[in-house]
Amino acid sequence: MAKKEGLEMLNRTDLKYLLIDALKLYSEDIEYISGNNPYLFNINKKPFWIYIHNISDTGTGRPNKDEARIQVGKSKNFLAPKNSRTPVFFFGYSKEYNTFTAWNPFLFLERINSKAVVSLFTRFSVQERASKQGISVYEDNKKQVIISFRPEYLGLYLENFEQMHLSDEKVLLELINKSEDTEETEDKGISINIERKEFIVTHKRFKRDAMFKKVVYEVYEHRCAVCGIQLELIEAAHIIPHSDKKGNDDPKNGICLCALHHAAYDSGLIYFGEDYLIKVNGDKVKYLEKTKKDGGIKKFIDLQFEKINLPSSHAFYPSKDYIQVANKIRGINNG
Repeated sequence: MAKKEGLEMLNRTDLKYLLIDALKLYSEDIEYISGNNPYLFNINKKPFWIYIHNISDTGTGRPNKDEARIQVGKSKNFLAPKNSRTPVFFFGYSKEYNTFTAWNPFLFLERINSKAVVSLFTRFSVQERASKQGISVYEDNKKQVIISFRPEYLGLYLENFEQMHLSDEKVLLELINKSEDTEETEDKGISINIERKEFIVTHKRFKRDAMFKKVVYEVYEHRCAVCGIQLELIEAAHIIPHSDKKGNDDPKNGICLCALHHAAYDSGLIYFGEDYLIKVNGDKVKYLEKTKKDGGIKKFIDLQFEKINLPSSHAFYPSKDYIQVANKIRGINNG
């Protein structure tokens, strides 16, 4: 099944936000570190380099209309990942089917930068099957297992890629079904055994400190620092995420936000400058437009205010250092 024509491709920044959004579906312990494709992430305290590219067909006149690929160009961006001891993953993204495709990183890393362009192949029909059932497998003529899956399984794949590339589709379907039944954990993952293979699932969620919440509520007078709303719709948000190694329960790392603006802040749709100005992330807006998730954006922007409603005491102003770190973690390019 060939790709439909006319779909706007995601650029590097769009794909970075796609990765962040997908990883957050799996765990709260997600941190964007650096990089310009490949990107360096910490996921459940473990580092991963991730390269991602749009999946396309293999060009006009191709004999197999179902054949798809990503093309990885030679780049100095691969020098640091290749010299590190950190796994480097190669993903294709199909916007049509909203699926990732993963190639075994051990088989392809040495090919990268060996010539001007390296092609990694898959099939459109495998992506379509993954979009319907969650995950699917394609075995190429060299017996290499190539895996396609929906975004919610990206974190699961990264934690278990070695075992998954040694598994067939039946095992992987059983894995994703069992992974959805696991309870959320704060430390170690839960082991799942299928046909003598062990997989780890770590849906990490963190407990919140009750005193942090109390102090943040009080210093902001139970109002959202962005829109001023009360109505018992407010939440104590961390500026540097609780999951990050620099995160903490210092009230200066907290800000009171309504549920809407808390979600918008955590997702990188809005951010704060070190001058406490409230800014809409134009890169994230463009990504949402391309992925057709931008419904209501004009109304949302109209709800924004120019500057954070700060506490009456300077002692509880958000730390400018925390704001700077938080913008980097959330992948804000112009923070």
